[in-house]
Amino acid sequence: MNKKNMEEIKQMLKDKGIPPSYHRISIYKYLKDNINHPTVDTIYKDLSKKIPTLSKTTIYSTLKLLTRKNIVQEILIDDNEVRYDYNTKPHAHFKCTKCGKIYDIFIKSELFNIKNIEDFSVNHTDIFFRGVCEKCKNK
Repeated sequence: MNKKNMEEIKQMLKDKGIPPSYHRISIYKYLKDNINHPTVDTIYKDLSKKIPTLSKTTIYSTLKLLTRKNIVQEILIDDNEVRYDYNTKPHAHFKCTKCGKIYDIFIKSELFNIKNIEDFSVNHTDIFFRGVCEKCKNK
């Protein structure tokens, strides 16, 4: 990780009220560099090679903190799998039913701007699509 990127992430975490640690900076940078919506297991598998002191507990607690501060978002497309997304701007997700990859889909939708439905207050909108991605379609 180059020093400039590390300093920018460190400052962003401080601005959000998060004490920056090497592990937190590394986890955030991993999400920023890997827009494949990784799971905790994927993050652990990849980062523990470079950071032997990293634990899954640290990853879980860091991701919960980053989610609580709206720096990353949790994605629950399947009931048993939580993934994490660096992009917190309104967008939809597409999951390929063949390869399992999740893609960001940028669509203009009024659904992202709805704040109230009848007597309910809307805090967050998730839009998911399932199907076959272009790579799998062309195999």
